[in-house]
Amino acid sequence: MNQYRGVWLACCRSFAVIGACLAIIIYPLPSIIAVLCLGTALGAVVSYGTFSAGLESNKQGRHHRAGVVAVSVGVACLAVEGYGPVLGVWLWPLIVTAVVLSPKVLVFFLGHVSRHLPPAPFSSGMAAPPDVPVEAAVFAPSIRVLDNHDLCQAWGRSYTWLEGADSLALQAYIVTLRQAYLDELERRDPAGLGAWLNSGPRPRGGPQKFLHHGTDEHHLPA
Repeated sequence: MNQYRGVWLACCRSFAVIGACLAIIIYPLPSIIAVLCLGTALGAVVSYGTFSAGLESNKQGRHHRAGVVAVSVGVACLAVEGYGPVLGVWLWPLIVTAVVLSPKVLVFFLGHVSRHLPPAPFSSGMAAPPDVPVEAAVFAPSIRVLDNHDLCQAWGRSYTWLEGADSLALQAYIVTLRQAYLDELERRDPAGLGAWLNSGPRPRGGPQKFLHHGTDEHHLPA
């Protein structure tokens, strides 16, 4: 969104500067000064009303932002005056399009839409994570029934889930789940787990080769 905001601002500023230049060419100087002063004053009033609450402790920052907004509104009003004779009735649809495509409007719209979308499942066959924090011990009963092969596979899949997590709450939930997997591996084979961790494993790697298998080559000794 930051890159989009930069592109949007660059396009709007370029468009406004061209329109202001047209106004300077078309209209007499008194008219230009009047429109510029009126727009600047309007921008100053709006900006001070908007920024005063959030920047009360930083008056210098408030004055700077208010000045930038005031000058921008003044130039924009001058650009509207300049484009009027050139674009005619097409000017206002163009302005409305620029407003609709502005970063703040898009963020508001996308946030509104996302709140009304059904929640995405956590993963296939698994319930969505709870809204409250959980501890690793919560997962212990369901993890202990896994054999070593399934446990290692679950560890690998959990990294994929973590990469796809789109919120801090979901990330915390998956990190806790991964901790539960490590706790169970340590309970079954602390030496094998330690050897695996000391080997500098890759994020997607698993500890299969380092664990001591039981006689059936599937279950670790509990």
